This record gives sequence, structure tokens and C-alpha cells, in this order.
Amino acid sequence: MKSWVYFLNFVVSMIFKPGLYIVSTPIGNLDDITLRAIETLKNSTIILCEDTRVSKKLLAKHSINKIRLQVYNDHSDEIERDNIFRLIDQGGIISLISDAGTPLISDPGYKLVRELKEKGYHIDVLPGVSSPITALTISGLPSDKFLFTGFLPKTMESKKKIFTELSQIKATLIFFETATRLISSLLVARDVLGNREMVVARELTKRYQEIKSGSIDEIIDFYQTHAIRGEIVLLIASFTGEQNKEITEIALQELLKLYLAKGWSAKSVTDLAYEKFSKIYSKKDIYSIANKMKG
Repeated sequence: MKSWVYFLNFVVSMIFKPGLYIVSTPIGNLDDITLRAIETLKNSTIILCEDTRVSKKLLAKHSINKIRLQVYNDHSDEIERDNIFRLIDQGGIISLISDAGTPLISDPGYKLVRELKEKGYHIDVLPGVSSPITALTISGLPSDKFLFTGFLPKTMESKKKIFTELSQIKATLIFFETATRLISSLLVARDVLGNREMVVARELTKRYQEIKSGSIDEIIDFYQTHAIRGEIVLLIASFTGEQNKEITEIALQELLKLYLAKGWSAKSVTDLAYEKFSKIYSKKDIYSIANKMKG
């Protein structure tokens, strides 16, 4: 009797409403996918994906055949979204996947989901692997509070700006970065944040998975003599009040220099800096430093 009830519940759970299904996919190991995700993909009218060549490998692995694939990426426009709306109106089951991990996490799909919600369409999510969370759980860094900001910018000035803005955040900082820009990003991070504890997690769940822990200086020294490839997640330890004042002064000076160079007045930049450094500096002290730097 119990097995019959279980079967009925399984059948009912596989009745799909027309709408969009946000389906998480593996970040490396193709077996890291849920049973529910496989069943949803098998019952899809269309699977929206970033790159059909990448998605076909996953679908073939799990015997998901004869499902139409359609590219949906950052260049997809309103016309393509309107076509998706019409397909759902006709009873379509639309699955959205990314090349790896959870869709919309530094991947396309935000505009589509937002418009579908505004129009009242059915949307469901099938949770699964996400590389920032995977990296955090294996890093050994505090996981009670964390901030993920996606890919680091390309230019040194932009890197300096984002590290300066995050310098007082009391949470583990998580970023995506490419192998070719890793060293330059870490050099800026050390100058702005100080020599904090950090982790480089790369090729997660794959054969050559590597989790490298140490201070920023130690990580820089290691990768200056060791080639690095693959997709990288950077994790940098939280700011704590125990960090020495020299590091805090560097962060304050970088922020003041950044905005003074843009033409901000000493008063305006003081007001901005005070919001971030009020627990350490008085507004009078910050104003004095800003005036000296401007002079």
C-alpha cells in the first residue's frame, strides 16, 4: 500500500504547470544534478541555455533527448522574451539552465524572470550546485556571514574601488576571477585590505580541484611560481576590529584618494568616508586627512 501511495505522489509531482523552471546544473562533475532537475528537463518543451554545445554534454550524460535547445544569454532581447511568453501561453514548459551552476548567479536570466513575475506567469526553481557556496563550505573561512559580488572588474582602478568599498565589511568576501588576472587582483587586494587570510578555490568538483589557503602574500608567492588554470573563486576573510590601524589607514586613504581624484570636495568625501569608518575615526579627523590629501 505504501509503495502505491508513493507512486501516486511521484506521478502527481511530475505534473508540470506551463511556465518557467529555473534549473541548477553541475559546476564540474556531471553527476551533481538532482533527480527532480533531470525529470524537469526531460519534460521540457524547450531548454534555454547559454551554449548548446556545453548543455548537450550534460543532457546526453543523463539521456535527455529530443528536447529543443534555444540559446538565451546576455544578448537576448525583448523579442526573444516575447516569444518565450507566447510559448508559455500555449502550454509550454520552459527550463532555464546555465553552462554551470545556478542560473542568474553571474549568468543571464534576470530580465526574463523579472518580466515573467510582473506578468503573473508560473515560475519554479530547482535548487542545486552553486560555486560560491561550494567554495565557501570547503574554504574553512567563517560562513555565518558572507558577501558575493560576482566577477572582479578588469582595470586596476576599478579593482581598487571595489576593494576599498568592501574594506570594512564584516563578512567573508567572495569573488569570481580569471586565471590571467589573479595575481594583479591579489596585489590590489593586499594593498587595500591588508595581508588577510584567503582561499583560492578552482576547478571545483573536477578532477584537478584545488583549494589553496593562506595569507594574501602567501597565495601571491605560490601562484607566481605555479601555473594556474580553470575557473576560480576567491574568498577573502572578513574585516575585524582587531586588524591593525595601519591597514585601516590604507583603506581610508584609498577611498579618499579615489573620490578626491573625481573632483569631490573635502566635505563631500568626508561624509562618505565617515559612513564607513565612523567606528574608528571622527569626522573631524577624516576631514583633516582629506584636506591634507587635497592640498
